[in-house]
Amino acid sequence: MATVDTIAHGLTAEEREKYAKDGFFIRLDAFDTYEIDALRNRIEDLVELIETSDVLTEKEKQAILKRNAGTDATSGPASLNGITRLHRFSALVRSHIRDPRRLDAVTEIVGSDLFCPNDLYFFKPPGTGRPIAWHQDSWYFRNTYVSSVGDAIDQSTIGTWLALDDADEANGCLWVIPGSHRLGVIDHSQVESDDYLLQKRVTVSDEMEEQAMPVEVPKGALVFFNNALLHRSTPNRSDRFRRAYIVHYMKATIQHTGNRPRIPEGTEHWGTPEMYICGQQLPGCVQTTLEKDSMDWDRALERTLTEDDIRISEP
Repeated sequence: MATVDTIAHGLTAEEREKYAKDGFFIRLDAFDTYEIDALRNRIEDLVELIETSDVLTEKEKQAILKRNAGTDATSGPASLNGITRLHRFSALVRSHIRDPRRLDAVTEIVGSDLFCPNDLYFFKPPGTGRPIAWHQDSWYFRNTYVSSVGDAIDQSTIGTWLALDDADEANGCLWVIPGSHRLGVIDHSQVESDDYLLQKRVTVSDEMEEQAMPVEVPKGALVFFNNALLHRSTPNRSDRFRRAYIVHYMKATIQHTGNRPRIPEGTEHWGTPEMYICGQQLPGCVQTTLEKDSMDWDRALERTLTEDDIRISEP
């Protein structure tokens, strides 16, 4: 990633107002084509590294690579729905998460002591890509995290959604209901279909559905959104990919509930599921693997993974 002037990427007055009113705002030209292509290429190289590894077990591979049941492809990006928690094994991804073009605005909204509870890379291949029903990320977080200082969970987090391809209605762009974050966290129910990527949903009224809008953005655009904002996405009915990279940020004052993040079998020694971002880690709150202890599978791209690459000390 290019060196960035960290002073230049704070909130504008218009962005602050839109975030409060609508629950999201968009920076259309946050990253240039070269940077987006470099990130996409690195992820695809890592996919190949993981798929062809002799030291990763099939369970470990399945814990990273989420296969797409809607395609005949058996390997590579076209065979995948997504990857979760890329930060656990890629230094380049971690540097991207900390890029000032994300972080300057995030720290103004949430605070300067932060960790990342989750990051997700969605491939959404041409002609496939399972839809996601209306939901709030805060509902999922509420089951895993609680604030030690009494903040509502939706005020302790923020999400960012980066377009790695042009996103439009044809290839399954993001949809939002502006202002829905002001409703707070809403109960979710089970999705009565196996076609959806997530199995929980919010049932919205006809009036709310009429307010929904597609977030059609060009490659390189970055969407900042309140994690209580109702959002969904539709299937990709085009002949193009609709890749996106999502990063969530959370205050360091957050603690685990009794339901800690699930760590897939075989990945217990890959570091914490959450990532340290910046500032302090507070006693009694979520503790995260520091950068010096984190894995860096990027270094193995010119060779193959070894046992030493995929094991770190307990944080």
